[in-house]
Amino acid sequence: MERYEVLIVGGGVGGLTCGITIASAMHKPWFGDRKILVIDDGNSDLAKARLFNAPGICPGTSGIETLETMRSQLLHYPAATLTSGSVTDVARVGGDWRVTTHAGDLHTAQTLVLATGFKRWDIDGLPVAPVPHPRGGKPDRIMLEHDGVYHVAPGLHVAGLLGGGSGQFAIAAGIGAQVAVELLSEWAGKRTHMHHLPETPQ
Repeated sequence: MERYEVLIVGGGVGGLTCGITIASAMHKPWFGDRKILVIDDGNSDLAKARLFNAPGICPGTSGIETLETMRSQLLHYPAATLTSGSVTDVARVGGDWRVTTHAGDLHTAQTLVLATGFKRWDIDGLPVAPVPHPRGGKPDRIMLEHDGVYHVAPGLHVAGLLGGGSGQFAIAAGIGAQVAVELLSEWAGKRTHMHHLPETPQ
């Protein structure tokens, strides 16, 4: 059972963006040998969509194609692993989270990020309960309350639309990236933003 620094539950826009942003910092000296795991149950709503107003994506691109591109981006970084599975149970054991999948696989991580979308889920053992989503548009939409930067409880963060955003690609991606930046800033010991810009002479 390998231990990860961050385990992201959800392989949709929010979860993949969070993972890509974190893993893109792997060459920073403060990143160390940290490893990221994304568990994808294959149920992202994006798979049923076709995108016409998502920034940077060619209008008419299918959601399936977009998800495949994002998975490839994630796996470009050796620090990241993507696996298929459905999480059924989480537990806080010492300072880590222990995550169990429907297949009985066990994973541990210091930080758990929930990015399962804003529909109901069946994960047991969480220290918080979902609340109605104020911008979900339907009565079965949920979110997790957080401190404003998507921190829910010790070692627990929420990303994507489960963090309370409206149902838009850019919003889900933005929340996922914000969670990543918060974690990376904590590791770096200062505010940091992962932009791939040319080096500027000092």
